[in-house]
Amino acid sequence: MREIAVRQKGPRVVDFINEVEEELRKDKYNDLLRKYGPYLLGLIIAIVAVAGYLEWDKSVSDKKGRATSAAYVDASNLESEGNLETAFRQFMAISEKAPAGYSGLSLLRAASIKLDLGERAEAVTLFDEAAEQFDKPRHKQLAQIKAAYILANDSEYENVISRITPLAKKDAPYEYLARELLGFSSQKIGDLSKARQEFSYLSTVPGVPESIKARADQSLSLMRVDAALSDVPQDEVSEDEVLEGDDVSDTQGVSPDTDSKDTDSMDANSKKNDETATPKEDMPNE
Repeated sequence: MREIAVRQKGPRVVDFINEVEEELRKDKYNDLLRKYGPYLLGLIIAIVAVAGYLEWDKSVSDKKGRATSAAYVDASNLESEGNLETAFRQFMAISEKAPAGYSGLSLLRAASIKLDLGERAEAVTLFDEAAEQFDKPRHKQLAQIKAAYILANDSEYENVISRITPLAKKDAPYEYLARELLGFSSQKIGDLSKARQEFSYLSTVPGVPESIKARADQSLSLMRVDAALSDVPQDEVSEDEVLEGDDVSDTQGVSPDTDSKDTDSMDANSKKNDETATPKEDMPNE
């Protein structure tokens, strides 16, 4: 009978020990909860608050973006209809309130309108402001090279060279156009060595667009003609004889007088090249 009683007491002792351990674990958990519970609760509240704020901010940004896009389209339509002054004011209003990407694009359009109105200095200023709004090199340098073309057309060649030199680095977005403009401006100020260097580069390096390469070849041919004419007295050799002795078959009938190649022609030809087109990628969200 004693053995049976001991055996009956065994499971009860085990159950009692398990209950004690369970109570100890609960006490430990309660202590941890009392100690760290407020911090955990604060963290959860912070996560929920941040998530809510981000969602609200995204909603506001989307709404603002749609409004900006609609205003930009309206201004573009006004420009297409010939209401340049009204379109200019609307583009400027967008540039003051819109995100950096739309602000830069609006300033580009405003600058183009000023150029159409003949206000060239104001156009240069606006192109410079547009460049400051962009972070992507392709967009920034597009605005910079447009300003440089205006200055070249106004014969401000020293200013053009200082502006365009950083854009003529290898693999820059508009490297070839920048090198062409750099060579042209160098030629105009009498730095024939630099001009020849840039035109030779454009004439020989693979990958240069055909239109730019053709103009570079043409410029080199005209420079050779001018050099030949300056070395030989005009009363001894006529211009026709010089032309016969020099390969100018690629001049396409252009007069050897380098002054006749004005920047208006250069600007018009360059604008036809794909490189000068405003990038048709997504609007920059900068």
